[in-house]
Amino acid sequence: MNRKTPRKFATTPGTRDVLPPESTRLLDVQAKIRERFRLFGYGEVITPALEYSEVVEEPRLRDASFKLFDPDNQMLLLRPEMTTPISRLVAQRLRNFPPPYKLSYVLPVYRRTSVGRGQSAELYQAGVEVVGSASPQEDAGTVALLVDVLNSLGLEATGDFAVVLGQSAFYRAYLRHVAPEAAPALLAALASKDLVRVEEISAGLPDETAAGVRGIPRLVGPAADGGVLEEAAKLAGDAPEAMMALENLREILRYLEAQGALGAVILDLGLIGRHNYYTGAVFEAYSPKLGFTVANGGRYDNLLARFGRDLPATGFAIYLERLLSVLPEDDLSPLLVLAGTGVEGTKAAGALRAQDVPTLHLSEDLEPGAAVEYAASVDADWVCYPSSGGVKLAPAERGAQFELVRIEEVAERVFGREPQEVGR
Repeated sequence: MNRKTPRKFATTPGTRDVLPPESTRLLDVQAKIRERFRLFGYGEVITPALEYSEVVEEPRLRDASFKLFDPDNQMLLLRPEMTTPISRLVAQRLRNFPPPYKLSYVLPVYRRTSVGRGQSAELYQAGVEVVGSASPQEDAGTVALLVDVLNSLGLEATGDFAVVLGQSAFYRAYLRHVAPEAAPALLAALASKDLVRVEEISAGLPDETAAGVRGIPRLVGPAADGGVLEEAAKLAGDAPEAMMALENLREILRYLEAQGALGAVILDLGLIGRHNYYTGAVFEAYSPKLGFTVANGGRYDNLLARFGRDLPATGFAIYLERLLSVLPEDDLSPLLVLAGTGVEGTKAAGALRAQDVPTLHLSEDLEPGAAVEYAASVDADWVCYPSSGGVKLAPAERGAQFELVRIEEVAERVFGREPQEVGR
């Protein structure tokens, strides 16, 4: 007897359906972030979810990608991040426009490696990319924009979040100068934030070299305190390229101070970024409420050359679901359920919406208990029925008393604000 395997109708591993009110909060946060990006002059782009496999070169990102094949048997990837697709877009689509290009996005990305570890395979992101400028002012500008976005959403530095800033070129240049053979292993360990492995490797180096190799990744402190940079300069004083990278970091800090964002920043010279394409300043945003980064970014001056345009670039990405988990709870606009058949119900619903009262109209005459139960299922705060002269209104609570309220007074009751003129 042949038995067919039953079709699974659950969501795939690492993905989920997002329901109200969480979906409402997610969309509201996306809208607020878009407003800040537009205020800073960034133009929003939308790239395809699918890219040819050749677009993504870095092994770590390729390994994390979902893969499929088109009718011509060419391998496609679901985009695992947005920096590379936007680099491709700039090289292909913006050749006839002068740089710099300041672009933003609010899109999901897909990563296979997190599945099975309680993390998402579908990640909602919002971010910006500045392509075509090598100025440290742009590095500082992206960090300041990230701080601005987090502030605008109700988070305060440093109690609610901090931006940790490093300089990947500094440690790389130092290692090339003092320990070139050990550099690949040390950088791989540091990218994974494995300081134990850094200790193990440095144990095989000369004492003077080992002191710097171990010491630089442990240089951490407030960006407003110059002690971190002074100590870094002492450790790497005879490595000229490392000193140039340190001066670049000083310039970024000066611009951050000018933008009023320096107090939100912590220096960490052990931060070099998780992706191979980072070439300079790198940063991550943390919240004490969460064990993951809320956002990350940095400078990637070599990535565009792969696509035929050798342009410097910098940017960041915010992980929106992680961000939602650390944001203060916002009071959503109160929803009102209007139960009532006939033309009177339709007219009442229209009049309420004209007062900007969110109104869900049911075309059934539910009795009050059923209406309250339905209101609870959709997170509504109020229940009402059409009535001569207005509506009968009550909080969505069992046993609440209904009161006749004029249409013009409903907004004042549910929002606690002055009513507006109907048909304004």
